[in-house]
Amino acid sequence: MTSSDVIDTSLGRRFFNLRTLISFVIAFALLGFLFSRMQLDVGATIGTMLRADPLLFLLALAVYYMTFIARGLRWRYMLRNAGVERTPSIVVLGTITFLSWFANCLVPAKLGDVYRAYLLKKRGAISLSIAGGTIVAERIVDFAFVLILLGISAVVAFRGSMPEELVPYLEVGGAAVLLAGVGLLALRRWETLVPRFLPARFHAIYERFHVGTMSAFGSYHWLLLYTPLGWLAEIIRFWLIAQAVGLDLGGSLPRQLAAATFIALGSALFTSAAPTPGGLGAAELAIVAALALLGKTGEIAVAAALLDRVISYWSLIVFGLVAYLGWESRAPVPASVGATTDYARSD
Repeated sequence: MTSSDVIDTSLGRRFFNLRTLISFVIAFALLGFLFSRMQLDVGATIGTMLRADPLLFLLALAVYYMTFIARGLRWRYMLRNAGVERTPSIVVLGTITFLSWFANCLVPAKLGDVYRAYLLKKRGAISLSIAGGTIVAERIVDFAFVLILLGISAVVAFRGSMPEELVPYLEVGGAAVLLAGVGLLALRRWETLVPRFLPARFHAIYERFHVGTMSAFGSYHWLLLYTPLGWLAEIIRFWLIAQAVGLDLGGSLPRQLAAATFIALGSALFTSAAPTPGGLGAAELAIVAALALLGKTGEIAVAAALLDRVISYWSLIVFGLVAYLGWESRAPVPASVGATTDYARSD
């Protein structure tokens, strides 16, 4: 059995294994803690959700899914930087990214990134290692961008008076970005060092991974466009949800957008770090906690958090299942199609 077979079959099997079951139990326990700790009126919370403006909700849903177009554009750019001349279309790359997020909503341990590399190999005949390298580079760019924008938005949202509770998280995040930057510089400077510690059979795999990671950055100008576009869709999504339920995020539009940025990006960080599928439970708690720091509490805050997660979690499962079944029903693309460079080999 090849590594591709393991990845392909594990998505279905891992949803029903004990580890996934435990992760969902933890997720729903966190949600139960949220309702019990805040002593909420469940009926009032649900009523607030049901009274939300349906047009604004649908607009938030549409805006959110625009992120996959921006992410498809960016991934295609990074793959070309890595030497892949004939990449799949933006629609295909956006769909693959969407399917990886769908996978993350079903299983813990962020299997979606591995699944994304596998789908690219299956569709575009691009090696797992070079695809994985571009995904690692993409994660580093996202992490750095989110932390920088999170800090700026917090300064604006809190009018320059940063809550003490946030300082340790920002410091740890800043240290992590610095460490990642040093690590990338070290890999570029001493690129022959790591292979010395690897068995000879892994040298070619590491070389392709190294090329995928380091070359993906390329000329960074387009990254400075595509990365904000992808995250802007998530920020606008939460701002629209707040408007839909009548949650006031601040007086002026800039302050409202700063608050939405702080909440959406903070929730994204918790989602990435949480051990539960798609950050279920942890992301909802993060949104409610961020709103509490901004002085927004009660049923309306929880309603906004839950309605936001209807889009960023539950809709991914519904639409993702449809996309997954449609993807799997298509015949695989022959290995000779999709890439023409030396890096299009299978691992």
